[in-house]
Amino acid sequence: MGDLKKKKVIWLVNKHAAPLEYNATNLRTYKLACYLQEFGYDVRIIASSYVHNRNIELINNHKGVQEKDYDGVKFIHVKTTSYKRNGLKRIYSLFQFGWKVFLGREKWEKPDVIIHTSNIPFDIFVLWCAKKMRALYVTEVVDLWPESFVAFGLLKASNPIMKVFYSLEYYFYKQADRIVFSMEGGKDYIREKKWNIENGGKIDLNKVYYLNNGVDIKDFEYNLKYYCWDDEDLKRNDVKKVIYLGSIRLVNNLMALIDAAACLKDDSNILFLIYGDGEERERLEKYCIDNRIYNVKFKQRWIDPKYVPYVLHQSTINIVNYKVNSVERFGGSQNKLFQALASGRPICSNVGMGYSIIKYYNVGVDECFNSSVEYSLAIKKLVSLDEKEYNAMCERAIMAAQDFDLNKLAEKYLKILN
Repeated sequence: MGDLKKKKVIWLVNKHAAPLEYNATNLRTYKLACYLQEFGYDVRIIASSYVHNRNIELINNHKGVQEKDYDGVKFIHVKTTSYKRNGLKRIYSLFQFGWKVFLGREKWEKPDVIIHTSNIPFDIFVLWCAKKMRALYVTEVVDLWPESFVAFGLLKASNPIMKVFYSLEYYFYKQADRIVFSMEGGKDYIREKKWNIENGGKIDLNKVYYLNNGVDIKDFEYNLKYYCWDDEDLKRNDVKKVIYLGSIRLVNNLMALIDAAACLKDDSNILFLIYGDGEERERLEKYCIDNRIYNVKFKQRWIDPKYVPYVLHQSTINIVNYKVNSVERFGGSQNKLFQALASGRPICSNVGMGYSIIKYYNVGVDECFNSSVEYSLAIKKLVSLDEKEYNAMCERAIMAAQDFDLNKLAEKYLKILN
């Protein structure tokens, strides 16, 4: 492929990428574009025009594609079908996106490198696009699709559909010039499938890398200093504030957090604040009302990204909450985790993640709890730490965040591509 320094054009293809103003937490692709441009590359982000977490369509006409510049970051918005829940419309939207990128490839400046945040197997057309254009192809694995279908009980591994999906996943990895997992156990996953050369497969583990998600420390500290969110609950000093900020969907499993809060509803010193939106929000709000869980407050559905640091920093502890599943043993790299670290507050997670960052840096609790009572006791323990231990944990969180600065992510990417 030659020396990357001679290559000027990089496509970052991520269906779910969005301009900063529409995206509070998933900043990996956007920030990678910013830093790669600083390093001298001509970068454009190719993404869907539909921001599904906020139900916003960015193309307000009948054009199928629209190019737009956002503070120097070039986007190519590809119009795709909107959807609100996981289902056939979402799957169709994934196929549609990849197909339109494939069809439109000749209209845009030829890339030397395509970094593709993949949704295997639904966007295989992006891989074919890279091969047609003779570009270095990097597949980013942020979510273990299609393995997650099995982990969440949607399909059995023995299902003929899954066998086809696994074959396509294997094909993706074989064809990729580089494979970048955002979870540390990516190589373990390939070994478990016996797809690596040592186990009789065809995937060379030397082309497999781990690059976690992260947080832009410079932006985070600037926004924390200059942008304060006007919220009376955040200003309260008479309670311990347990904050969740993120999507409220089935996969986020907020019912587990609410049930833990219910165990603590007689403790007037602990207040749960939930910021975010999703298809589960109305049901959970009604559940809290019906069951008189008054220590849980549902707050703003959307917060401008520049206010997120302030909200997280005003917490006593921050929550990282998901539906527990078997793929977590390979690790995880949830965007909200790194923002929580940068806020300098302890973290409580109900996942019990493999390669746990929370445990490694000793910045909170990361356990797969057997009951709501166990979850509530972990929360109670963290908010009740003595001042010296609490401040030490806060300091460790800030130091840990430095290791996950997105500027460092971009620098590591350059080494991988060379």
